[in-house]
Parts: sequence; structure tokens; C-alpha cells
Amino acid sequence: MDKFRVETIIATPNPQQAVWAAMHQDYSEEFVYDKRDRFPEESKAGELIVKHLLAGNRGHYGCLEHPQITFNVGYFPHSMMQQVRTHRVGMSFDVQCLAGDTEITFVKTSGHLKKIAIEELYDLWVNGEKAIRERKILGRNGEPLEKYRRDCKKRLQKMRLRVLNEDTNKFETSHIKDVICSGIQPVYRLTLKDGKTLNCTTNHKLLTSEGWQRMEEATGLVTAIDHSVITTSKDCFVLCNGSIAVAGNGLYRNQQWLKEQIQKERTVEEIAQLAQCSDTTIRHWAKKYGLKLKIKNTKFKKGQKPWNYNSNAIYRDQSWLEKQINQGLHADEMAELAECSVEAIKKWVYAYGLSLNKRASGTKNPWNKGKPGYSLNLSEESQQRRRENARLYTKRGADSNFWKGGTSSERQLIGAWTRQIAPEVHKKFDYICQKCGIRGGILHAHHIVPVFADESLAYNFDNLISLCKSCHEFIHQNHLEADFAKQLQPILNPVNWNSKPKSPGRKLKAHPVKLIKVEYLGLQVTYDLEVIEPWHNFVANGIVVHNSFRYTGSRIIDVVEGKKDIEDVFYLRPIGHYTNRQGKRYFYSESQRQKDLAWCLEACKLYQQRINEGLSEEHARSLIPFDARQHFVMSCNSRSLMHLLDLRWKKDAQLEAQKFCELLYLRFEEWMPHVAHWYEENRAKKARLSP
Repeated sequence: MDKFRVETIIATPNPQQAVWAAMHQDYSEEFVYDKRDRFPEESKAGELIVKHLLAGNRGHYGCLEHPQITFNVGYFPHSMMQQVRTHRVGMSFDVQCLAGDTEITFVKTSGHLKKIAIEELYDLWVNGEKAIRERKILGRNGEPLEKYRRDCKKRLQKMRLRVLNEDTNKFETSHIKDVICSGIQPVYRLTLKDGKTLNCTTNHKLLTSEGWQRMEEATGLVTAIDHSVITTSKDCFVLCNGSIAVAGNGLYRNQQWLKEQIQKERTVEEIAQLAQCSDTTIRHWAKKYGLKLKIKNTKFKKGQKPWNYNSNAIYRDQSWLEKQINQGLHADEMAELAECSVEAIKKWVYAYGLSLNKRASGTKNPWNKGKPGYSLNLSEESQQRRRENARLYTKRGADSNFWKGGTSSERQLIGAWTRQIAPEVHKKFDYICQKCGIRGGILHAHHIVPVFADESLAYNFDNLISLCKSCHEFIHQNHLEADFAKQLQPILNPVNWNSKPKSPGRKLKAHPVKLIKVEYLGLQVTYDLEVIEPWHNFVANGIVVHNSFRYTGSRIIDVVEGKKDIEDVFYLRPIGHYTNRQGKRYFYSESQRQKDLAWCLEACKLYQQRINEGLSEEHARSLIPFDARQHFVMSCNSRSLMHLLDLRWKKDAQLEAQKFCELLYLRFEEWMPHVAHWYEENRAKKARLSP
């Protein structure tokens, strides 16, 4: 009927075998677990349950409470959910929530992160800033004299919340729509391989490597009646933040790939070329991973000596050095005699353990005293030799330690030319800023038609104008280049005015991390966020999680804007004859149904109007029809499931509840076929209390 759905999220495996084991233990002194290899098969266990437990109608049905099952129920009217809730023996209607200490990530304008616990965020959202103020006179809106906390909801709404663009897998920012307290619920702690933890309910959606999944579904979580963890049957990789989205192939970040290249004895330059990055980047990541790169050996081989090596140099002779020192000569005088540098004399004196003569204080006469500038006292022959050696031995290009990836870009060349020509530009405009009219100060040469707009005018002298530093920075920082150019009416108009490029910035992407542990923490107060479209997610403790999706809000406004059909959001019964337990008999006509649909649409319009007027969502929600379609999660055991079917599968029960039970029975039959068949033959639609 209609769009109604009931799907199984997770269920105890081999449930009939579990009931048989519990039943068998009740009548056995032996430890049943030790005989688990002799348990009957699932089908046989079902037959034995029916024969020895159910068919006998002996009343001892506690064994049926051990198997647990969780359903995802969707598209039913809200009123039906409330009907089921009143008879929820052993059942729960949980919503996705996070524990109070979960940290929500915001991005400051500087790019730095700010993390706030969701419990504190809720307190600020509801009660205002923490500082207590006292109002000693009536407020402008008639607020009474009392202590209060100033409302800060608008400021919180303006804070940039980190969200994931699910199309590009890169992080962006959005804003909070609402902060919700979801009450006390069972909370579980998820621990990831990299140490991150998240405390949430079983129904909270996580972004995994297989898409959005509820925590219980993603981990294959099986729990006991007291909510403790029995087992997790699935490997789960949860998407987290923190991995930089880089240009190129990003291979240099892969430790195993780097290790393989080094084992192949590739040089730094060869690895950098394969990874489409610089040599410095390869060295950085190799050092980070503790890998040893293949580096060129710059030491002299055996038999080779430096180009300026002189075996007959007298400054290498120890006896000669001793003689000069004994004669009272100083280092500079000895260097002049040996035709070498002062440093060479010092080196060999210290090598032989000798001591240089020192001049008395105040008698030193530096060689460069009174000489402007600095120059080496080299002959033309020596200078030529230095040039030749520089060409032979100096590292150039990609081999240089200062290599940054290539020659200057065209944009850098344009900047250099502009700075070079700037004095002539300022002289042309008499050193007056052409925006504020102030003469002198620090002046910049500004391109009237920006380089990004038309690069063909970059080297045109007539396209330059004088601006003071503050005016120049103001124009560029506020993206006013086009407005300023139009005001001046430049002689040369751009042929193609291109848009101003945006800085790529430092983008981060989500990356998967394995979940290694799930543990039950107990009952805690839980919270959640509602995030403005288009991305309904946020980062909690560094993990990408889904935000709260209420049955009101954006769906209601989508109806008004024509994005959704009314009956996709609201439920109305089909045309036909109806009766109820009070004896009412009536016909629901086409005209009545159309009027009800029109009323739903008007309610949606009123909801949108109130939201635009500033009302909160929880306030405006009271204006919409009660039977908005509702998704929910329902957990129960096999005994309470049959109890619900007894109560809501009766012929005089609410029509939608009967349809719900029909779908529920199909899932029950798939899960415990023998027990379900016994129930259908003996109890279904007979309004008996379940065993």
C-alpha cells in the first residue's frame, strides 16, 4: 500500500537456534555452550521450538526474548508511529545522536580550526553566552529587571561549520540551522585505527567507504538486551578529515611507493619526476617516513684532489710555520709571504697544534679600514679560473639546493617589469595617488585593466596609474578592480575581461580509517545538529557524520517551491469506504481528498512564511498537518514483536497500522520462519495477547 516500507537493518543470526539453546538450558544441568557443535540446525531448531515450547501453550516464553531485530520503517504517517509507540513493549524509536563531549569543528576566517563540544554548543544556542549579566533598567523590548545571558544564536549561525562536499570529496564550510537535544539514549564508543573516537547511538549515520550507513549497519553490531556489545561482524572504514588534497598524482605521500622507488635505486630527481613534484618534496616525505634516499657522492675519489691543491705550498710546511711564528710574524704577514689566504694560515697552524702571535690591543689595523666596498684581491688569471670552476662544479638548475621548480613565471616577469617602470609612472602623474589625491608617500604602479582581465595589456605603459599603498591594497583586497577601471575610463579597454581567479588555498579531502573497536558506554544525554543545505553532514571528533534530518524543515519548503509533491511529504488515505471500532461508517470522496491536499499546501506556505519571519523550526512545526510522513528505527525481540502484531494486526485496528503489521510479518517470516508460521496459523489477527 502506498509508499510504505519496512526493512531489516540487523538481526540476531540463527535466532531459532538461540531460542532452542535457552530453552534447553532451562531443563539441563549441563553447560549447554559446551555442546554447541551438536546444536540442531536452524530449521530443525525452529521445529523443536514450535513442538516443545509454543504448541504446548505452557506459558514459559522467556526464551523468545533473546533474539533481537532492528527494523527501518519508512513513509508511514506520524500518527501511526505514535500509535505503535504506545504499545512498544521491548521496543525503541531511536534517532541519530551524539554524546555531549563530541567536538564539532568550525573554521575561522584565518583558516585555523575551532572545536566546541556539542553539549556546550547546545547550551549557548538555547541559553546564550555564558557570562551572566544583570539588567537594572527595563530592556528596549520590555525585558524585566533580572540576571540573564545574552542571546548569541545569530553569531553561532554565522560561524563556519566544516562540512564535506560529497561530490568532490573536499571539505568546505556551511552553517548551523539548529542544535537539538535528543534526550537520554544508549551510547557506544567507536575507536578508529588512528586513535580517533566517536561516542554515538547505533542509528547515527557515518560516511563509510561504502557510503552513508547507520553505525549499527556499518559495523554489523549485535547487542544484548542490556545494550552491551555481543559482536561486530563487518569491517568498517570511516571517512575522516586531515588529508591534504594535492595537485598531481600525490604518489610521494605513499610510503610503500617511495620505498619501492628507493629499492629500485632511483635518484631523488627520477623519483620527483615520476611523482610530479619537486626534489625537496621527495626529501621531505622520505625523511618523514625514515627512508634513506640515494644521494650523489660528492666526495673526492681516491687519487683525486681539489683543483687548487698545491703540494709545494710553503704554508703546509710545519717547520716554516714555526720559524715565522718565532720571528714574531702575524697571520696576515705570513699569508702575504706564502701567497695564500689568512684562513689557510690559521688552518694549518691549528692543524699542527701551534699558536698564532696576537697583536696588542689597540694596535690592530684591519686591511679593509677606510676602503669602500668589498672585493677579492685576485689576478685576472685567478678570476678566469674561478669562473671556469664555477661552471664545472656549481650545482645549477634542478641540481641546486635552491631549486624551486623552474624559471620565473610570466606573472613574476610582469611584476618585475612593473616595478622597474614604476618611477616613470609616478613622474607622469606628478607623484599623486589617483584615487585619494594625496601626494607622495609609498606609491604603487597599478594596472588599470588588471593582468587577470586582459594579459595583452600587462606591458602597456598607458595601462599603468599611480596609487598609494593603502588605496592599492584596498582595491585588490575588496575585488574592486572592475569598478575602479570603469570610473577612470581607460584609453585602452580590455577585449576580453576575464573573471578574477580564486586562490586554490589549502584544500583537505576525506580519507578512510578502519574502525577497530565498538564498546557500550551506557545511557547518556545526546545531541545533534541540523545543517543548512546542500551538504547534510559535519565533522565530529574528526569523523564525517550525518546531521539530524527531521520530518519538517526543508521538505516542507520544497513542497511550496514545487521541488516535491505534496504526497511525498504528507500521507492521505485513498478514496474509499471506511469504518472504525466506534461504529462509524463513511465514504472518503475525491473532492474531500483534494480539499485536504489543498489544506496541506496552505499549511506549508504558512510554515515557510513563519520561518521567513524569524520563527524557529520547532515553533513553526506546530502549524503543519500531523500526518507528515515519518521514518524511524524500531528494535524489539521476537516475543515483543508478536505482542505488537497481536495488538495492531486486528481487523478493527487503524488501517495504516494493519499495513505496517503486514510488512512487519514478512520480515519476521524471513528471520524466524517456523515461529512466524506458527504465529500466523494460531494467533494472527485474533487479538490475543502474545506469549
